[in-house]
Amino acid sequence: MLFRISLLVLIASFLCFSLNAEVIEGDVCVYGGTSGGVTAAVQAARMGKSVILLEPGRHLGGMTSGGLSAVDIGNPKSVGGITREYFTRLAGSYGRELAWDKKLKGVPTGGAFAVEPHTAERLFDAFVKEAGVVVRFEQRLATVKKDGPRIHEITMDDGTIIRARVYLDTTYEGDLMSAAGVSYTVTREANTQYGETLNGIQFTKGYTPKVEWGVPGPNGRRQDGKGLWDRDIPLDPYVIKGNASSGLLPLIDPGPVGEIGSEAPGVQAYCYRLCLTNVPENRIEIDRPADYDVTRYELVARFIEACVAAGDDMDLRWFSKYDPIPNGKFDFNTATFGGNLPGASWPWPEANWKERQEIAADHESWHRGLLWFLGHDPRVPKKVRTETRAFGLCRDEFLDTGGWPHQIYVREGRRMISDLVMTESHCRSQQVAPKAIALGSYGMDLHEIRRVVHDGVVWREGKLGAGVPKPYPIGYDAIVPRKSECDNLFVTFALSASHIAFGSIRMEPPFMVSSQSAATAACLVIDSDVAVQELPYARLRSQLDADGQIVEWRDERTAGFPPLNPLIGIIVDDEEAEFTGAWSLSNAQPAMAGKAYHHDGNQDRGDKSARFTPSIPKAGTYEVRILGWGFPNRSTKTKIIVHHADGQSDFTINQREHPVTEGEVTAVGTFRFEAGKGGSIVISNEGADGFVNADGVQLIPTSAAP
Repeated sequence: MLFRISLLVLIASFLCFSLNAEVIEGDVCVYGGTSGGVTAAVQAARMGKSVILLEPGRHLGGMTSGGLSAVDIGNPKSVGGITREYFTRLAGSYGRELAWDKKLKGVPTGGAFAVEPHTAERLFDAFVKEAGVVVRFEQRLATVKKDGPRIHEITMDDGTIIRARVYLDTTYEGDLMSAAGVSYTVTREANTQYGETLNGIQFTKGYTPKVEWGVPGPNGRRQDGKGLWDRDIPLDPYVIKGNASSGLLPLIDPGPVGEIGSEAPGVQAYCYRLCLTNVPENRIEIDRPADYDVTRYELVARFIEACVAAGDDMDLRWFSKYDPIPNGKFDFNTATFGGNLPGASWPWPEANWKERQEIAADHESWHRGLLWFLGHDPRVPKKVRTETRAFGLCRDEFLDTGGWPHQIYVREGRRMISDLVMTESHCRSQQVAPKAIALGSYGMDLHEIRRVVHDGVVWREGKLGAGVPKPYPIGYDAIVPRKSECDNLFVTFALSASHIAFGSIRMEPPFMVSSQSAATAACLVIDSDVAVQELPYARLRSQLDADGQIVEWRDERTAGFPPLNPLIGIIVDDEEAEFTGAWSLSNAQPAMAGKAYHHDGNQDRGDKSARFTPSIPKAGTYEVRILGWGFPNRSTKTKIIVHHADGQSDFTINQREHPVTEGEVTAVGTFRFEAGKGGSIVISNEGADGFVNADGVQLIPTSAAP
């Protein structure tokens, strides 16, 4: 009897809760108050639609206001619409004017785009207020109710019910997408799945642990662009050095290494982008965390020991790339041993709110502990200890969290699987995504997935960077699910992309641009009363153009150049090359592959070379093509050495002429290669009579062994 009474009380309580639940209705619901979420909500409101903007936390702007202050904007000329308006006003608040349309002299990170977090958040708040968007904070998704493929309503964990005609998922994790039953992945695809070269398990040559490092310039970078913060050096992984039976040190993944290019679990490492200051009046000292365990930093101690033994004059840049932002503050990015905590991020995309708070706390504890270790442990060089202790959190930033950022850097969450999957070939402009809604322009930038033992030492597996030759289109079909799964949803951060392609698309500016385009499409979908998959692109494109969105790239620097077809086959960019001698990184002239190229400075004849090592998927014969546009000051007899399965072949090429005929790069020859990385192509300055350019190589299969 008591059980029946209790059950009746429970049912009555549930019915009462359901009857009293707040129901909010609108045209467009945007879930996620990130930078993209704000941009989408503002656009929908400007187009006359009623908008509901839901944010699980207490702040707007996501990473753009959460510590990512030195903005990774890629090519600024590829950014338009509200995104350009936002950054123009943001820079204007410091009395700066952004030269959006001047010739690009370098791919900027930070610089004129660097701002304080509170200024960025304040402008996001102003944007939604000006547009009349009502924001509901601390609204966390509980359930999704659908009628067939259509979302009817979503319910928050406080019982609030939201009903809209179209929904946008602008979270970093893809939470609404997942709850709506849309297909997604958190797996690194095998290279074979989409015909890629940089996906799956990766041990990148550029991040090979080496004792030799070279002399960095005043900006902390070597001539090839590699920074001190990316110093990789051989480290013993075992608790007792040289004794595998003693077990692995903390931070090292014990799992199988796996085969290069094969499918593997894991998302990029997360971190906090700290806003620190060395101005005493504004500085909050970073104390030792309560759970500090010095053994957690043993690998860092060994890193220091190895670097000092190699002759490194270490300073704080070995542990963080920190860029200046206004008013005596710095954006602290990660490093080989910085804020990143590889492996700890893996559960995050599919974790619930409570579990995510625990993961975030673990990252915070790690980073606070690292700064304490660097500032106080006697094994740390005095210069590093002194510099570290000079910095602290800012009193005037992140006021409700004591100066610590409120947003962890979710570099990768779920990724939708739709009819169009953006892949490496789209980023390299080997394929062109149809129905463009934004341009990506940043290189394919992946942070390490895990630390593993490879060749007897510790490696950052999955860490790589590869440039893109020019801004490339992000297709409309990558932000809409398959029609059978959901027909009134857009997904703009956790969009349909492979792991390697996502490494480029994930940057905040293209996220904001694609979110505005999604909101535009949502409004047109409502006006036309069609599924999101059925919206005529011509109608969308007309509105995007009217709103100043930039979705088609025109590079005036290549005006008059011969037409070039998309680069197919195997591409090895100069970022992946192994250089001998001092080469300079440049984009003073257009690159044919990647975002830049290297040149020899027209110096030290015979002492400089660049070795390109392709990963051959299948033994056979391949055409070898040397990539790079011609220029009058370059060598007419640049030496090329091809190491192939049948030996070595030497050639010279004229780099003053464009090597393009009928849209294709001229081949230096056809050669047989075995599967794997046994072959290579070397560009040498031996016997050169001008600047030698190392941009990239292309291999086209002509036959494959059975």
